[in-house]
Amino acid sequence: MMMDLKGLNQQEMEDYAKTIGESAFRGRQLFKWIYNKGESDFGPMTDIGKALKEKLSHICYVSQIKPVNRVKSANGDTEKFLFELSDGNHVESVLMRYEEHLGFGRTTACISTQVGCAQGCAFCASGKHGFIRNLTAAEIVDQVIQIQNTIDETEERVSNVVIMGIGEPLVNYDNVLKAIHLINHCDGVAIGIRHIAVSTVGIPALIRRLADEKLHIRFAVSLHAPNDEIRNKIMPVNHKFPISELIDACKYYQKTTERRITIEYMLIDGLNDSPAHARELAKLLDGLFVMVNLIPLNPVEHFPYKRPPMARCRAFIAETEKYGLKSLLRNERGTGIDAACGQLRNRVEESASDLL
Repeated sequence: MMMDLKGLNQQEMEDYAKTIGESAFRGRQLFKWIYNKGESDFGPMTDIGKALKEKLSHICYVSQIKPVNRVKSANGDTEKFLFELSDGNHVESVLMRYEEHLGFGRTTACISTQVGCAQGCAFCASGKHGFIRNLTAAEIVDQVIQIQNTIDETEERVSNVVIMGIGEPLVNYDNVLKAIHLINHCDGVAIGIRHIAVSTVGIPALIRRLADEKLHIRFAVSLHAPNDEIRNKIMPVNHKFPISELIDACKYYQKTTERRITIEYMLIDGLNDSPAHARELAKLLDGLFVMVNLIPLNPVEHFPYKRPPMARCRAFIAETEKYGLKSLLRNERGTGIDAACGQLRNRVEESASDLL
């Protein structure tokens, strides 16, 4: 059976090189070509000899996910990518460009970790067609590589990675952790660890496990409600792990890592967006070092709620600030290109079903 080199870390690549009669150094060369230079063909690997290239072509390969759709927003600041996997499934990624006051841009890739999602959050399109499978470490990191290969023509570089696309990252723990190391490695994709973020719906035991890794990543929790009554309505995970358990896990994470936590809070008209909800949220998060990322609902077809008026969003953030809670109202991006998690994939899957 042919060996797929993508997904191997540097040590594994060195070990593989030795098993085929080559030096560990050859493994390090392959590692850099695959992850740092985004190469999937042995031919252009200029510092590897012709004889070794010939040998490699018969015993191994470098897998690639296949770009099948790319949609850009009108102002060009957001692009959605749809990739086809080797088994015919599809996964989404989003590229976001941010202007910085210092005169240079920040380019962020938002990547997925699963095909579909089992969490069933009511406001999210990711789980509409159910959970299919976890992505491999190769498929996770390859989203960043393929996006970078696509934008090379613009001389841009992906500077940040957020692991908060389709799927729950912590459920696919081992593959996600391996992908983080591949993305961060200096001879890998080479993105600084503080420029990598992971977002979770909140699974306490796995939050504690991640804390014990003591990575200096950015960490976000999708809270979206100030109490169990509201969270139970929109996030099924809360029935198993109520907010009190989630907050305890966040306190453990913060104590262990000494890192700030981002709290993701979707503002939903008439459900969780009143000044009273803002006060309840501030009380809930008291004692934690957090930044609250307030996100007006991105409309999803099957979800009966809508986004609040902007005046109501501003009133919510003003109320949180009265209680010393640092909050930020996130700029809307990608609504016109199905950029919310799962929307583009759903459209493609449903179109395919219509043809059957």
